[in-house]
Amino acid sequence: MEEKIKIYIPKSVNAILLKDMENFEFFKKDGSLNRNEFYNTLILNYYEQYEKGQGEIFSHIQEVIRDSSSLKDSVINDIAANILQYIDVRNYDLGEQKYDIAIAVKPTRKTASDIEYIQNYLLADSTLSNYFRNMFASYALLPQDRREAILFKDTFEKIKEAIETDRKIYFTTKKNDNPHIVSPYRISNSKEELFNYLICQYKYYPYSFRVCRIRQVKILNEGRELEEGMKEIFDKMILYGPQFAYQVRKPTETIKVQLTDRGREMFKSMYLHRPQPSSVDGDIYSFDCSRTQAFQYFCKFGSNALVLEPRDLQADLHRFHAVASKRYYKLARTNTDPGSEEAGKD
Repeated sequence: MEEKIKIYIPKSVNAILLKDMENFEFFKKDGSLNRNEFYNTLILNYYEQYEKGQGEIFSHIQEVIRDSSSLKDSVINDIAANILQYIDVRNYDLGEQKYDIAIAVKPTRKTASDIEYIQNYLLADSTLSNYFRNMFASYALLPQDRREAILFKDTFEKIKEAIETDRKIYFTTKKNDNPHIVSPYRISNSKEELFNYLICQYKYYPYSFRVCRIRQVKILNEGRELEEGMKEIFDKMILYGPQFAYQVRKPTETIKVQLTDRGREMFKSMYLHRPQPSSVDGDIYSFDCSRTQAFQYFCKFGSNALVLEPRDLQADLHRFHAVASKRYYKLARTNTDPGSEEAGKD
C-alpha cells in the first residue's frame, strides 16, 4: 500500500493529536513534528484494542436484542451494526463538530500489512477513512497517561515482563545514548494522569524515567537488586509523585509552609504537582513530600507562601525570588526594553 490515506477529523481531535506529538516527543531531526510516524504508531498499537472494544459493545447489543425479541440472528446482527454505527457517531462527534481537518497517513513498512488487514477484514460497511476517524477520536477521549501507554506499548510490555520475572533491564533514552541497567520496581503515572514513569533502582539510588523517553529495552538474565529500605522510598514516590527527585537518606521530610489568604485560594485551585498536606494548623500547612516537589510547587506562590521548615528549602526559595527581584528592579531602574541584552544581565 503506497497511497496516502486522507482522514477528516474534528479540530478538537486534531489538537489532541498534535499535543501528544509534542508531549511524547515525536520529532524529526530538524525539530518539526513527525506526524506520519505518530499516526502510524497510533494505528499499529491501538487498532486491536479499539477493535476489541467495538466487538464487546457489538456483542452486548446483540445479547440485549436477543433477550427481548424473537428476531432472526441475521436481523439482530443488522440492528446491532446500525446501533454501533450510531454510537460511534454520537460518541466521537465531540459536540457535533465538523470533520473539517484533513490529515494524511502514508503507510510504512511496519504498518502496511496491518492497514491492509484492516481494509480487507475489519471495515464492514465503513470506509478506511471513516474507520481511522472513529479510531483516532476514540483514542482522543482517553486520559493522556493511557494514550502514552498505547503509543509506547512495546516499552510498557517489556518493562512489565521484567518486573513479573524479577529481572533487570537495559535501555537507552532519547536524550542519552549511554546504556542504563536498572532494577525495575513499577510503572506509575503522575497524580495528574499526564505521564507514566518507570520507578527503579539505578546503581544504588531511587530513580524515575519518563516511559516515553525510554528506548531499546532489553530484559537481562540478571535478577533484580533492591537496597534495604528502597521499597519504602518507591512507595513514597508512587504516593506523592514519581516525577520528583528523592534522596536515599531523606526521601521525604516534614515541610512547613505558611499561606496567606490568597495563598490558600491558590492552593485550592493549583492542582498540578500539588502535594497532599499531612496536617493543617491555621495558616500553617505541613507536608511529607520531597523537597523537589515542594520547591517546584510553592515557587509559583511568591509572597503568598512562606516556607518555615526546612531551612535549606527556605534558603533555596529565597535565592530563587531574590534573583528575579533583582532583575525586575534593574529593568525598572534602567527602563530598558525587555528584549535587550542589558535587561537580561544579572
